Amino acid sequence: MADRKRADDVGVGEEFEPYEFRVTPEFNQQYLEAEEEHHPRYLQETGAGPAIVHPGLFINHSNVTRSPSFYLPPGMAAVHAKEEVEYLNPGRVGKTFRVQWKVVDIYEKRGRFYQVKDTLIVDEDGVEILRRRITDTYIAGKV
Repeated sequence: MADRKRADDVGVGEEFEPYEFRVTPEFNQQYLEAEEEHHPRYLQETGAGPAIVHPGLFINHSNVTRSPSFYLPPGMAAVHAKEEVEYLNPGRVGKTFRVQWKVVDIYEKRGRFYQVKDTLIVDEDGVEILRRRITDTYIAGKV
């Protein structure tokens, strides 16, 4: 693992490896049960199309820790510091979604470095579903 790049070393302009996931009716239903959310828009097809994927599922699946290339050594942790979310279009059950992360800024504040990532989720047809701007900092635990 020595050749893997630590998440905190990913620089401005670099990207984390994309992550893909498919939301089947069963997967969506499981998430809805966990959220205790039973609104019909998440459960049934309408004139607009298949049921809508719950927005919280997209938030959970767009954390940078989902990227196959995300790596921190034991004793380090990513700390979520700030975010902005823009929900652009409803994601539909039965589709496959792709999440991409790009580091757009690194800055220092009060002696700590912060990494800002633009995050985008698109469906299999290229429809933009969600944008996030995530700011994280990284800390080391006890040695």
